[in-house]
Order: sequence, then structure tokens, then C-alpha cells
Amino acid sequence: MSALDAYYGEFTSDKEKEVLGVPLKLVAAWAENDADGVADAFTEDGEMILPGDVYKTNREEIRSFMAAAYAGPFKGSGVTGQPVDVRFASDDVALIRTHGGILAPGETEIAPELAVRSTWVVVRQDGTWKLTSYQNSPRGAGATLRW
Repeated sequence: MSALDAYYGEFTSDKEKEVLGVPLKLVAAWAENDADGVADAFTEDGEMILPGDVYKTNREEIRSFMAAAYAGPFKGSGVTGQPVDVRFASDDVALIRTHGGILAPGETEIAPELAVRSTWVVVRQDGTWKLTSYQNSPRGAGATLRW
């Protein structure tokens, strides 16, 4: 079984794999601490909602926020996650739920305080799936993820 097969798990249809490519793109960009790559996963008017009153409402705000995060508290970090639910609201809108979190520099396992549950709303624009809304919440006892 390949790493991609393990990631997709029970979500094996071509359409499910297409929409799950959006989180994979974001994970790859984060691994490089690439604020442009993270922002480019979003639609122009995409939103990012994170614990600690973080609410970014367009691609440029997301890019700026991520650049600052990579220069500061998340320098050298990565993210990982597994899809736990994929639902299609229409042919061009999908809802994804993942469990994962932030990997501190040099770590391969998520520390409990960095574990999150995430909701992704992806839309197909001009044949390409893009993230239009992303929100996460800390999971687990004592989780206090703050940006």
C-alpha cells in the first residue's frame, strides 16, 4: 500500500481523491513553509478561521498571515492529517473533515496541544478544486492551540 493509498483510506473514488488533493497541496506547501503555496490553495475570497481570533478573509490576508507565522512561531514546522469524512454538497462543492495537527520542527508525531479537527470547504473553479473556507479547532483534553 502506498502512502497516498493510506491517506485516502476509504475515500477511493476519483472525485474524492480530487478534492482530497487540496489538503495534500496545503500540507506540501506548509512542509516548505511556503506562504504563497498555502495561500494559492485558496480561492481569491477564501477564508481561514483559527483559534485565537484569527479570521482571514482573502488570499492576500492568508498569505501575509502565513508568512509571519513561518518567520515566527511556526518556522520549520509542518502539518499532517487524515481525512475522516468527505461529502459533496453539489458537483462543484465538497466538505472535508480531517483530524491532524501541526508538527513541531523535527517531530514526526503531533503533540497533543497541537492536534486539531479541521473542516475544509472546497469548490471547483475552472476545473480546479480550491479551498474556499478552512476552520480548525483544538482537539483533546487540555488543547490550547494559539497562533
